[in-house]
Amino acid sequence: MVDALVIAGCLSGEKNDAGVTALVCELTAAVGAGVAVRARTGGRPVGPLLPDVLSDLRRSGARRVLVATTHVADGRLQRDAADAVCAAAPGFDELRLAPPLLSGEKDHAAVAAALDEALPPAPGRVVALAGHRGPECAAAFAQLEAALRARGRSDVLVAAPDLLRSRLRERPELAVLLGPFLMALGHHARHDVLDGLATRLAADGLAVTPWPHFLAELPAVRALVVSHACVTMIQKGTVPF
Repeated sequence: MVDALVIAGCLSGEKNDAGVTALVCELTAAVGAGVAVRARTGGRPVGPLLPDVLSDLRRSGARRVLVATTHVADGRLQRDAADAVCAAAPGFDELRLAPPLLSGEKDHAAVAAALDEALPPAPGRVVALAGHRGPECAAAFAQLEAALRARGRSDVLVAAPDLLRSRLRERPELAVLLGPFLMALGHHARHDVLDGLATRLAADGLAVTPWPHFLAELPAVRALVVSHACVTMIQKGTVPF
């Protein structure tokens, strides 16, 4: 049980979405949180920043707080969240930070299985999923692709938008199912991936079909986020990393 659950990341400004609502409800129930609030760790200025949310919780009397991020890899945003948690920790009895989605080999295998089920293969088509930039994200995506190949899914590519476009130019397939590799279908997913990247791929001569969905819609992905949060709660120490 915790006094408060903070869900930090790209869900901060998303409302009225069944997948997001399910993740929030499942996380809150699993950790027994008295209150659940959202915070942002980057992106558009929609919603309060994580340090401000933690400060408000401390002033309101919360003593035991869990921060669960919706980051897919241990990149800059996850490190920023860790810095915010470290800075705020002296004001709490317990302040814990759960790891990002792809934190180990089992995580990659679980997400690969979820994608395999949600996006069945089709002859002559490649599945392209666009995620965030950064070396940590690139490394996590490479491991995820390896897990997908182990399932016989060499038709699925996961990369940052620019690299994804470059790799698609080297593929023989002309049909592309394009979607975001993001936890929510927010501004970045809609405008940068399903609109901007789709337009550039079409200009390259590819037949692009949008996949306007996101990771939090997949029950197995939500279960993985919940599992990370529950494991973090039982670890020893105030701020486990």
